[in-house]
Amino acid sequence: MALFSKDDKKDKAEPVKTEQIKAEPVKNEPAGKSITIVGSGCEITGDIMPGGNIEIYGKVKGNINAGTFKVSVMEKGVIEGDVTAEYVSVNGLMMGTCCAKNTEILQKGELNGVCRAETFSIITGGRFVGQSEPYKSNKVTPDSVVAGKEKTINQK
Repeated sequence: MALFSKDDKKDKAEPVKTEQIKAEPVKNEPAGKSITIVGSGCEITGDIMPGGNIEIYGKVKGNINAGTFKVSVMEKGVIEGDVTAEYVSVNGLMMGTCCAKNTEILQKGELNGVCRAETFSIITGGRFVGQSEPYKSNKVTPDSVVAGKEKTINQK
């Protein structure tokens, strides 16, 4: 006596429809932003303008203009050049000018050069060799524009 009829033995699997499969967004990353990673052992020579946050584990010889994003120099990372960003975190070595709204030097970090920041902190163990200057935002405000052109403001 058989437990299955001939119709039950046929494979009745339906093909998967593509509209049923949806890619899940990465949970820790806001939509439209990305992270650029310069891996250890990687050396980049030239200027970088990342479209999101950047983490340096290797070496960058050049300027980094991250705009409103974060630049992180990780423990063995090195930057030889100027950095402009909203937030800069140094736990490796940075040599150059750092211009950021918020700058922090962590325990194993070292910044040699000029630091322009609204908020500047150095954690115990971190080193800063250089000069600290007031932060100047490069943002254009309606008050600084006359007839479609920026006007020069003399600061004394």
